[in-house]
Amino acid sequence: MFYYYKSYTSQVDENDCGVAALASIAKYYGSHYSISYFRQLANTTREGTTALGIINAANALGFKTKAIKADISLFDIKNLDFPLIVHVIKNNELAHYYIVYKSYRNHLLIGDPDPSVKIVKMAKDRFAEEWTGVALLFKPSRNYSPTNQNFFPPVSYTKVISKRLTLIFLITIISLIITLISILSSYYLQATIDFYIPNKMFSALEIITFGLISTFILQEILTYFRDYLLILLNQKLSIDIILAYIQHLFKLPLSFFSTRRTGEITSRFNDANSIIDAIASTILTIFLDFLMTICVGMTLFFQNKILFTITLVGIPIYTILILSFYKSFKKMNQELMQANALVSSTIIEDLNGIETIKALSCEEKSFKRINDEFREVLQKSFRLQKLTVLQSALKKGTQQILNVIILWVGAKLVISGKISIGQLITFNALLVYFTTPIENIINLQNKIQSAKEANNRLNEVYYEKSEFENNQNTKLKIDKLRTIDLKNISFKYGIGHDLLKNINLTIREGEKICIIGTSGSGKTTLAKLIVGFQKPTEGKITINNYDMDKINKKTIRYFINYLPQQPYLFTGTIIENLTFGIYKDISQEKIEEACRIAAILGDIEKMPLKFNTKFSDGFGLSGGQKQRIALVRALLSDSPILILDEATSGLDIQTEKLIINNLLKLKNKTIIFIAHRLAIAEKTDRIIVMNRGKISEMGSHKELISRKGAYYQLLNS
Repeated sequence: MFYYYKSYTSQVDENDCGVAALASIAKYYGSHYSISYFRQLANTTREGTTALGIINAANALGFKTKAIKADISLFDIKNLDFPLIVHVIKNNELAHYYIVYKSYRNHLLIGDPDPSVKIVKMAKDRFAEEWTGVALLFKPSRNYSPTNQNFFPPVSYTKVISKRLTLIFLITIISLIITLISILSSYYLQATIDFYIPNKMFSALEIITFGLISTFILQEILTYFRDYLLILLNQKLSIDIILAYIQHLFKLPLSFFSTRRTGEITSRFNDANSIIDAIASTILTIFLDFLMTICVGMTLFFQNKILFTITLVGIPIYTILILSFYKSFKKMNQELMQANALVSSTIIEDLNGIETIKALSCEEKSFKRINDEFREVLQKSFRLQKLTVLQSALKKGTQQILNVIILWVGAKLVISGKISIGQLITFNALLVYFTTPIENIINLQNKIQSAKEANNRLNEVYYEKSEFENNQNTKLKIDKLRTIDLKNISFKYGIGHDLLKNINLTIREGEKICIIGTSGSGKTTLAKLIVGFQKPTEGKITINNYDMDKINKKTIRYFINYLPQQPYLFTGTIIENLTFGIYKDISQEKIEEACRIAAILGDIEKMPLKFNTKFSDGFGLSGGQKQRIALVRALLSDSPILILDEATSGLDIQTEKLIINNLLKLKNKTIIFIAHRLAIAEKTDRIIVMNRGKISEMGSHKELISRKGAYYQLLNS
């Protein structure tokens, strides 16, 4: 079984089981890739990975893959190629994948991508209850060669630590001084019992006591500064790790966010905190605990060799107590991470969709789902805390027993005259400064392992390439838009059906175009390809005859401004939202002119603080007002191309007509309207009619009317 553990790969997120299973197959044959790479190959979505996606990814890696439908007798075949992947319904509710490594008479050796299960033996009759009968068989092709992806660490923690060495040095020095004061106070206790009291040295006792009080005051002052520096170190590490993660998120393409639940992304912040905690603990352990163990250990050794030997006997017991809980803690931590990510996603999604929930009277249903998921989190957290309390009780019990034994042996040594009472009390006082650092050193393994798991989850995001990385010619500049050409463009999400098929279209400078069609005909998808939010699966898009892939994404977004049907307004003032994304000074006159074009100036003038009126997430504004504010923002951006995707659908007909007429007068703008209302189409230079992902007709209003085709039918329907 240990042999198979070397190839086993656990899933990172809830919908990663398919690609994690494929990663295990690839690793079995000597190839190592990140989960994010497999997600891209298999076109994994929020719903998971299809069997066809796994097959396509495996074929791309050089495997011969075969999908079959079978029954349990499949595993009686002698020459069956193992390992293989099977599709199951786990717990009668969850579509899932297993890796089958080996078949026995009554059992199968199963690899479950769920990190809380891993590799187990499963009875064939139980397996048959879960298995859907679908199996994927893999065999390396003749051209296959084991490949290792270059796993360069996205974040160098060595660099992170090296930036904070001065801070770490100060914390270490102050901690050592604090510890030294504590050790000296123990010797004061010994001297008081063994020397000052028997000799009735009142004057010396008063002087030393006053000096010790002063030293303790200094110790507390140093403790304050050390804790202050620790907080500062934690914040600096947060900047280096958490903010770096957020910065990377902003650089990722939209396709990344469309294939992951929000909670899966935000849960990585907790992972980052685990890494920060581990780094801080590692630093203090390496620089302080090791030194403390050596210094205090030597002091205890010279105090009394017999008592020190008894102390050393307790260390292996401590180690066993800590390491014996290691696997259980690891498993429960992983389960809790996934459960937290799931409930976070559900809460965020339900809050975003609260209007729909209320409109459908689904409050109870939504609450029940969150309630069930949250209770699952509480159960997992409770089990983890129970285990933590148990381990803590065992460690404390061991410590108490060790102290009693030391006291017992020490008392016998005092009675026999080999040590003084003061020495015994001092030894016990110093013991905590020896055992605590050792416990920290042993516990460090758990923290490092927890951080390693968290780092793996974080790296799966870091391995996703920035959408700004792949521009082969970032110096390419476009000073003016002349044409956008779409040549033989086809597009589909994942491995689904084509949403766009063989699109050929030229958009010229200054044109006013309207794209119309029934719902689901591909209008919005086409717009997102033009602005570079998605990449075509076939064909090429050029701007001024330059391949779009070779143009910097920021340049494209500067020239093409996409306005969705439901624009997002940020918490802040009206003026802040109007100028969001504008990086140059803009006059009040220009802002008001854009507001007039969008027919929103009158609404703003009626607001309490006019342009300085504050709102949160657009609350208090109508849908039409939000659309018009977003339109002003687009007009102020100076982008030569505007794509308005149903951007006036929330307006009354009269206001929409006024705005459309204003927009059509803008000679310096190329405007692409995506609309259901044909009244808009009539006024544009060219109309593009889409049907089932294809352009069925193209031409002016008069031309299309004369043809009496699809546009004519829509107009008269």
